[in-house]
Amino acid sequence: MKPMNTTSIKHCFVAWNPGTDQVALIGHPDYSGRCGPYVMTWGACNSYIHDLDFESRKKMVFIEAMHMIVRDKCDPQAVHKVLLDLEEYIDGCADDMPEVYKRRLDAEAAA
Repeated sequence: MKPMNTTSIKHCFVAWNPGTDQVALIGHPDYSGRCGPYVMTWGACNSYIHDLDFESRKKMVFIEAMHMIVRDKCDPQAVHKVLLDLEEYIDGCADDMPEVYKRRLDAEAAA
């Protein structure tokens, strides 16, 4: 079951500024120019994402999260908070991670 208020990485991209807590999830294509202030982006703007199955996209979301946190030194809580809006991320998280279980319960209640 898809958690409420989530989207797929096929329909958006993550934008961030290394060394900060500035992380955002932006719809793709970005007609509004919201990605302008960000140095890095990844997701639907990368064409290969659209060819991957759900499990492969899920792995790629977690790999990119590690890049943001370890390589680019983004705040881990900021990365987690933004990625909670991705169904691929929620599906791979344990229930005891902040906000994950609540989102799953909300989805069940809405079904």
